Amino acid sequence: MARLLSWPVGVRSNSREPLSGPRAVGSGSTDSVQGFNQSYSSPFGLWSWRFAFPPLRGQAFRRYRGLVTALHGGANAVRVSFCDWDGLSFNQRGVQSTSQSWRAGQTWGNSLPWDNGKNWQSSNPLVRIVADTQKDGTEIKLGNEYFGHQLDIGDMIGFSPFHFGLYTITEVFEPGHYRIWPKLRKAISVDDYATLNPVLAMRLAGQDAAPLPREAAFATGLSISLIECLDYDVRDYWTD
Repeated sequence: MARLLSWPVGVRSNSREPLSGPRAVGSGSTDSVQGFNQSYSSPFGLWSWRFAFPPLRGQAFRRYRGLVTALHGGANAVRVSFCDWDGLSFNQRGVQSTSQSWRAGQTWGNSLPWDNGKNWQSSNPLVRIVADTQKDGTEIKLGNEYFGHQLDIGDMIGFSPFHFGLYTITEVFEPGHYRIWPKLRKAISVDDYATLNPVLAMRLAGQDAAPLPREAAFATGLSISLIECLDYDVRDYWTD
Protein backbone atom coordinates (compact mmCIF):
# COMPACT_ATOMS: atom_id res chain seq x y z
CA MET A 1 0.00 0.00 0.00
CA ALA A 2 1.13 3.56 -0.67
CA ARG A 3 2.64 5.56 2.19
CA LEU A 4 1.96 9.03 3.62
CA LEU A 5 5.33 10.62 4.38
CA SER A 6 6.34 13.43 6.72
CA TRP A 7 8.22 16.44 5.36
CA PRO A 8 11.93 16.18 6.34
CA VAL A 9 13.00 18.35 9.27
CA GLY A 10 15.28 21.25 8.29
CA VAL A 11 14.31 21.32 4.58
CA ARG A 12 12.46 24.59 3.98
CA SER A 13 11.39 26.18 0.73
CA ASN A 14 12.18 29.85 0.11
CA SER A 15 9.65 30.30 -2.70
CA ARG A 16 6.31 28.77 -3.61
CA GLU A 17 3.91 29.27 -6.49
CA PRO A 18 0.37 27.93 -6.97
CA LEU A 19 0.29 26.24 -10.36
CA SER A 20 -3.47 25.82 -10.14
CA GLY A 21 -5.87 27.75 -7.99
CA PRO A 22 -9.54 28.46 -8.66
CA ARG A 23 -9.48 27.08 -12.17
CA ALA A 24 -12.76 27.03 -14.09
CA VAL A 25 -14.64 24.57 -16.26
CA GLY A 26 -17.36 25.62 -18.68
CA SER A 27 -16.06 29.17 -18.93
CA GLY A 28 -17.41 31.47 -21.60
CA SER A 29 -19.73 34.39 -22.23
CA THR A 30 -23.13 35.13 -23.72
CA ASP A 31 -24.66 38.24 -25.32
CA SER A 32 -28.20 39.35 -24.59
CA VAL A 33 -30.46 40.99 -27.18
CA GLN A 34 -29.71 44.30 -25.43
CA GLY A 35 -26.00 43.81 -26.08
CA PHE A 36 -25.11 42.98 -22.45
CA ASN A 37 -22.21 40.54 -22.19
CA GLN A 38 -22.43 38.01 -19.34
CA SER A 39 -19.40 35.84 -18.54
CA TYR A 40 -19.68 32.64 -16.55
CA SER A 41 -17.48 29.96 -15.05
CA SER A 42 -17.65 27.07 -12.62
CA PRO A 43 -14.69 26.74 -10.21
CA PHE A 44 -13.10 23.31 -9.78
CA GLY A 45 -9.74 21.65 -9.48
CA LEU A 46 -7.05 20.55 -7.10
CA TRP A 47 -4.32 22.61 -5.50
CA SER A 48 -1.00 22.27 -7.29
CA TRP A 49 2.11 24.05 -6.00
CA ARG A 50 5.73 24.43 -7.04
CA PHE A 51 8.19 24.79 -4.16
CA ALA A 52 11.70 26.16 -4.76
CA PHE A 53 14.65 25.83 -2.39
CA PRO A 54 17.86 27.69 -1.61
CA PRO A 55 21.16 25.96 -2.43
CA LEU A 56 21.44 22.75 -0.40
CA ARG A 57 24.35 20.57 0.57
CA GLY A 58 25.24 17.91 3.13
CA GLN A 59 22.50 16.62 5.38
CA ALA A 60 19.85 19.03 4.06
CA PHE A 61 20.37 17.79 0.50
CA ARG A 62 20.38 14.15 1.62
CA ARG A 63 17.02 14.64 3.33
CA TYR A 64 15.59 16.42 0.29
CA ARG A 65 16.92 13.69 -2.02
CA GLY A 66 15.40 11.09 0.28
CA LEU A 67 11.99 12.77 0.09
CA VAL A 68 12.06 12.85 -3.70
CA THR A 69 13.09 9.19 -3.83
CA ALA A 70 10.46 8.11 -1.28
CA LEU A 71 7.67 9.83 -3.25
CA HIS A 72 8.31 7.25 -6.00
CA GLY A 73 7.19 9.44 -8.88
CA GLY A 74 3.75 10.03 -7.35
CA ALA A 75 2.99 6.63 -5.82
CA ASN A 76 3.43 7.99 -2.28
CA ALA A 77 2.26 11.27 -0.75
CA VAL A 78 3.73 13.72 1.78
CA ARG A 79 2.19 16.00 4.42
CA VAL A 80 2.76 19.66 3.50
CA SER A 81 2.08 22.19 6.25
CA PHE A 82 1.35 25.74 5.08
CA CYS A 83 2.37 28.86 6.94
CA ASP A 84 0.93 32.02 5.40
CA TRP A 85 3.91 34.34 4.91
CA ASP A 86 1.40 37.20 4.61
CA GLY A 87 -0.82 36.02 7.44
CA LEU A 88 -2.57 37.73 10.33
CA SER A 89 -0.72 39.82 12.89
CA PHE A 90 -0.36 38.53 16.46
CA ASN A 91 -3.15 40.86 17.54
CA GLN A 92 -5.50 39.62 14.79
CA ARG A 93 -4.74 36.02 15.78
CA GLY A 94 -5.66 36.83 19.37
CA VAL A 95 -2.11 36.18 20.56
CA GLN A 96 -0.30 38.40 23.05
CA SER A 97 3.28 38.04 21.84
CA THR A 98 6.20 39.61 20.04
CA SER A 99 8.21 38.14 17.18
CA GLN A 100 11.14 37.54 19.52
CA SER A 101 9.15 35.75 22.22
CA TRP A 102 7.26 33.75 19.57
CA ARG A 103 10.51 32.44 18.14
CA ALA A 104 11.87 31.72 21.62
CA GLY A 105 8.89 29.50 22.49
CA GLN A 106 7.24 28.83 25.83
CA THR A 107 8.54 27.33 29.08
CA TRP A 108 6.72 24.95 31.39
CA GLY A 109 4.47 26.35 34.12
CA ASN A 110 7.45 26.50 36.47
CA SER A 111 9.24 28.78 33.97
CA LEU A 112 11.78 26.05 33.12
CA PRO A 113 12.54 24.61 29.64
CA TRP A 114 12.87 20.94 28.69
CA ASP A 115 15.93 19.02 29.93
CA ASN A 116 17.67 19.81 26.62
CA GLY A 117 17.29 23.55 27.23
CA LYS A 118 14.62 23.95 24.53
CA ASN A 119 11.25 25.61 25.10
CA TRP A 120 7.87 24.51 23.85
CA GLN A 121 7.40 25.71 20.28
CA SER A 122 4.85 28.51 19.96
CA SER A 123 1.72 27.65 17.98
CA ASN A 124 -1.36 29.43 16.71
CA PRO A 125 -4.63 29.06 18.62
CA LEU A 126 -7.49 26.95 17.31
CA VAL A 127 -11.01 28.33 16.79
CA ARG A 128 -14.09 26.20 17.30
CA ILE A 129 -16.58 25.54 14.50
CA VAL A 130 -20.09 26.67 15.46
CA ALA A 131 -22.12 25.10 12.62
CA ASP A 132 -21.85 21.74 10.86
CA THR A 133 -21.04 21.87 7.14
CA GLN A 134 -21.16 18.87 4.84
CA LYS A 135 -18.42 17.79 2.45
CA ASP A 136 -18.37 20.02 -0.69
CA GLY A 137 -19.87 22.90 1.30
CA THR A 138 -18.54 26.41 0.71
CA GLU A 139 -19.85 28.31 3.77
CA ILE A 140 -18.38 28.02 7.26
CA LYS A 141 -19.14 29.60 10.64
CA LEU A 142 -16.47 30.16 13.30
CA GLY A 143 -16.73 31.10 16.96
CA ASN A 144 -16.00 34.61 18.24
CA GLU A 145 -12.60 33.83 19.73
CA TYR A 146 -9.01 34.43 18.69
CA PHE A 147 -9.07 34.93 14.87
CA GLY A 148 -12.61 33.55 14.38
CA HIS A 149 -14.16 36.92 13.51
CA GLN A 150 -10.99 38.54 12.14
CA LEU A 151 -10.71 36.78 8.77
CA ASP A 152 -11.20 38.53 5.46
CA ILE A 153 -10.92 37.82 1.76
CA GLY A 154 -7.60 36.20 0.87
CA ASP A 155 -6.87 34.71 4.31
CA MET A 156 -5.91 31.02 4.28
CA ILE A 157 -7.17 28.47 6.82
CA GLY A 158 -7.57 24.76 7.38
CA PHE A 159 -9.35 22.49 9.84
CA SER A 160 -8.38 19.94 12.47
CA PRO A 161 -8.15 17.28 13.65
CA PHE A 162 -7.49 14.80 10.84
CA HIS A 163 -8.42 17.09 7.95
CA PHE A 164 -6.32 17.49 4.80
CA GLY A 165 -7.31 20.72 3.09
CA LEU A 166 -6.17 24.28 2.35
CA TYR A 167 -8.88 26.93 1.95
CA THR A 168 -9.00 30.62 1.02
CA ILE A 169 -11.65 33.04 2.28
CA THR A 170 -13.43 34.47 -0.76
CA GLU A 171 -16.35 36.31 0.86
CA VAL A 172 -17.35 37.62 4.28
CA PHE A 173 -21.11 37.46 4.92
CA GLU A 174 -20.65 38.76 8.48
CA PRO A 175 -17.89 38.34 11.08
CA GLY A 176 -17.38 34.61 11.56
CA HIS A 177 -19.49 33.60 8.54
CA TYR A 178 -17.36 33.03 5.45
CA ARG A 179 -17.36 31.60 1.95
CA ILE A 180 -14.29 29.48 1.14
CA TRP A 181 -12.57 28.05 -1.91
CA PRO A 182 -12.17 25.21 -2.70
CA LYS A 183 -15.17 23.21 -1.52
CA LEU A 184 -14.70 21.34 1.73
CA ARG A 185 -12.72 18.16 1.16
CA LYS A 186 -14.29 16.66 4.29
CA ALA A 187 -17.33 17.51 6.40
CA ILE A 188 -16.72 19.65 9.49
CA SER A 189 -18.73 19.70 12.71
CA VAL A 190 -18.92 21.57 16.00
CA ASP A 191 -16.38 19.05 17.31
CA ASP A 192 -13.76 20.39 14.87
CA TYR A 193 -11.56 23.48 14.85
CA ALA A 194 -10.25 26.01 12.35
CA THR A 195 -6.48 26.43 12.14
CA LEU A 196 -4.09 28.93 10.56
CA ASN A 197 -1.70 26.06 9.81
CA PRO A 198 -3.53 23.94 7.22
CA VAL A 199 -2.03 20.68 6.00
CA LEU A 200 -2.31 19.15 2.54
CA ALA A 201 -1.40 15.64 1.52
CA MET A 202 0.41 15.97 -1.83
CA ARG A 203 2.07 13.76 -4.43
CA LEU A 204 4.47 14.49 -7.25
CA ALA A 205 2.75 16.09 -10.23
CA GLY A 206 4.67 13.77 -12.57
CA GLN A 207 7.79 11.72 -13.11
CA ASP A 208 9.81 14.87 -13.90
CA ALA A 209 8.33 17.02 -11.13
CA ALA A 210 11.42 16.97 -8.89
CA PRO A 211 14.75 17.16 -10.76
CA LEU A 212 17.89 16.74 -8.63
CA PRO A 213 20.69 18.83 -10.20
CA ARG A 214 23.89 18.78 -8.14
CA GLU A 215 26.88 21.05 -8.75
CA ALA A 216 30.25 20.48 -7.09
CA ALA A 217 29.64 22.85 -4.16
CA PHE A 218 25.85 22.91 -3.79
CA ALA A 219 22.66 21.56 -5.27
CA THR A 220 21.13 24.64 -6.90
CA GLY A 221 17.94 25.35 -8.80
CA LEU A 222 15.97 22.77 -6.81
CA SER A 223 12.20 22.76 -7.12
CA ILE A 224 9.43 20.26 -6.62
CA SER A 225 5.92 20.34 -8.11
CA LEU A 226 3.21 18.68 -6.03
CA ILE A 227 -0.51 18.13 -6.51
CA GLU A 228 -3.16 17.73 -3.83
CA CYS A 229 -4.46 14.33 -2.76
CA LEU A 230 -8.09 14.56 -1.65
CA ASP A 231 -8.81 13.78 1.99
CA TYR A 232 -10.92 10.67 1.30
CA ASP A 233 -8.34 9.31 -1.16
CA VAL A 234 -5.61 9.72 1.46
CA ARG A 235 -7.59 7.55 3.88
CA ASP A 236 -8.24 4.93 1.20
CA TYR A 237 -4.80 4.73 -0.43
CA TRP A 238 -2.13 6.49 1.67
CA THR A 239 -2.60 5.16 5.18
CA ASP A 240 -0.01 2.38 5.36
